[in-house]
Amino acid sequence: MKKKVLFVLDRMVMGGVEVLLLDILNSLDTKKYSVTVMTLFDGGELKHELPKTVNHVFLFAKQYKGIYRVLRFICPSLIYNKLIRDEYDIEISFKTGMPEKIVAASRNPQSKKIAWIHGDMEYQNFGLESHITTNKQRECYNKYDRIITVSDKCKKAFLSVTKTDTPVEKIYNAIKSEKIVTKLKENPDISIDKSMINLITIARLHEDKGIDRLIRAFAEGFKINNKIRLYIIGHGPEEDKLKRLAKELNVSDVVYFLGKQLNPYVYLREASIYIHSAISEPFGIVLLEALYLGLPVVSTKCGGPEEILDYGNYGFLTENSQEGLNDILIKIAQDHEHLLKFSKMSKVRASDFGMDVMMGRVLSLIEEV
Repeated sequence: MKKKVLFVLDRMVMGGVEVLLLDILNSLDTKKYSVTVMTLFDGGELKHELPKTVNHVFLFAKQYKGIYRVLRFICPSLIYNKLIRDEYDIEISFKTGMPEKIVAASRNPQSKKIAWIHGDMEYQNFGLESHITTNKQRECYNKYDRIITVSDKCKKAFLSVTKTDTPVEKIYNAIKSEKIVTKLKENPDISIDKSMINLITIARLHEDKGIDRLIRAFAEGFKINNKIRLYIIGHGPEEDKLKRLAKELNVSDVVYFLGKQLNPYVYLREASIYIHSAISEPFGIVLLEALYLGLPVVSTKCGGPEEILDYGNYGFLTENSQEGLNDILIKIAQDHEHLLKFSKMSKVRASDFGMDVMMGRVLSLIEEV
């Protein structure tokens, strides 16, 4: 008999958490597992990427302004009972906040309940708005059988903030290399001048990602070497502000905002160096993707990337500040070839984060039921 698995999150937007979920869903054996994904809201760029074997249910047809402030006062068991008709063997909250409350409200006392934590709670406790108080948040986590965090930094922060009694373990995120290989076979019409030093970053355009610092640092490097270029993939609330900044710094002609891209890998393949400028990053799947494609990776010391790069053994780490980014962009402008030594080790490091490694850990949890 198939085991029934439930995943709960807010919506299937373009993001690292959602991409990871798709990779997990595509790695589960459909002969062994029957999977349902419940989202608070329908839609999102990745909704149509859900495997056809997955049952998808949702609460609202679209997200309304201010809806989260209302949802936090709704009894989560009402939402659970409205949408969830079956009983599941494993119930997994894949996002903080309301999804955690919904799974904790399961009417099935026999199910194994897992909360997957993707954020650094010491930096920002995103789920607290839904839980309202830290005591209620702790009570919610205490109803779970296991907590999964995505890095040592994430685990330490979670324990420090929640002080939960539930066992907490780290399972690193992973990449599905077959998916990347398939995507690379697509041939979109992109134009990147390979004679230039092409820097690339992929991030939601939010202040947490430090893209403003990266643009300022890039402007300093461009003063030294006008052959560097910066490609930014992603969208978000800071986009207009960042475009204005590039214009003010007179680099708008060499900083390219590419927006959302369902296939970022073809751009990564053409780039020279991947730059990660985040202020805080619990993990950072995009670093693994860049490593897999053999790119030298540069990152601020911001949490998960330090672990991915093994504290500088597989990539260059710079101080988490404007000055740190300025220094590395100036070094790249002066002599980017000193970073190319990392490209030889990038793919080796990426193999440590293969989907088979992560799924082995995940399936062992599921099979404990």
